[in-house]
Amino acid sequence: MVAGAVSKPNSNFKGIRPFDSSRDLFGVGQVLEEAFRPEGNFPLANVPFLRDAGIFLWTLGYAPLFPDRVSGFVFVQDGKIVGNITLTLDEGRLDRYFISNVAVRTAYRHRGIARELLQTAIKDLRAQKISWALLNVRPDNPEAIQLYEHLGFQQLEMNGEWILSQPSHRASRLAASQKKNVLRPLRSSDHFAVKELIRAATPANVLQFRAPRLLPFNLTWDDRVAEMATDFFLRQTTRRWGLEENGNLCALLSVIAQRGPLPHRLAIQVHPAQRGAIEKELIAFGLDELEKFPSRRIHATGTSTHPELIAALEENEFKFARGLTLMALAL
Repeated sequence: MVAGAVSKPNSNFKGIRPFDSSRDLFGVGQVLEEAFRPEGNFPLANVPFLRDAGIFLWTLGYAPLFPDRVSGFVFVQDGKIVGNITLTLDEGRLDRYFISNVAVRTAYRHRGIARELLQTAIKDLRAQKISWALLNVRPDNPEAIQLYEHLGFQQLEMNGEWILSQPSHRASRLAASQKKNVLRPLRSSDHFAVKELIRAATPANVLQFRAPRLLPFNLTWDDRVAEMATDFFLRQTTRRWGLEENGNLCALLSVIAQRGPLPHRLAIQVHPAQRGAIEKELIAFGLDELEKFPSRRIHATGTSTHPELIAALEENEFKFARGLTLMALAL
């Protein structure tokens, strides 16, 4: 399955071997906890003398769920796991795998370990006749992006979040000056039109690897029941509007407004034919609606494939906070 020395079990072994969930889970947990500590994914990560206990709790929660479709490799040195890469079969698609958890312990970085793990994983996937390898990377990690691109990965889409920390009347006045068209509340009868708009707004090369993001605009009945319960218990209000042109939906706006401590949320979708003309107006409408509620931070989503929306958000003082870039490699 991999390189020759992979099967050596002794403590002097140095190199790459396949991940074995029966013995490697805690060691991999140590690598991932150290690498991703700032993200707070592990319990007790901020309490140094309890970190191992937090990793143990993570393994207890993770081990029973470890499916057959998950595999990977570890890099062993000095008798311990110092690097990891995880391979997960894309659910419902037998021709592609997701690469994740590419991590190396701090003391062993800048030695080419991550590159070796990636090359081994790619070689293994090619041997299995897999067509595509996919991964997500933070856009603020240029070293990782450069490594992935050097190995042949291409960037498809960055999905991110922008935050307006201190909503101001200035932003509201700027927004109000943009309002020209009239939005109407979305109806249940808009279900198929909403779905088609979102599909049209998603580039074909992205649709090849992920389904259209229908939420928060297109909900199943189960989703609607859950939303009503969430709105009630969290004291929030969820509203959706559509903008029409010649009788057809051309844009969507969703607002989740909070009376409690959580942030407000904005989501926008625009048909490619109308992009660049109505984003400011949609943001204006959303900001005006949110002024009816207690002042809170406002979170908005955007993608690199819709730069007009990003520009409009930043013009209204939203700041980029976080995101993930989807990359793909044809095998």
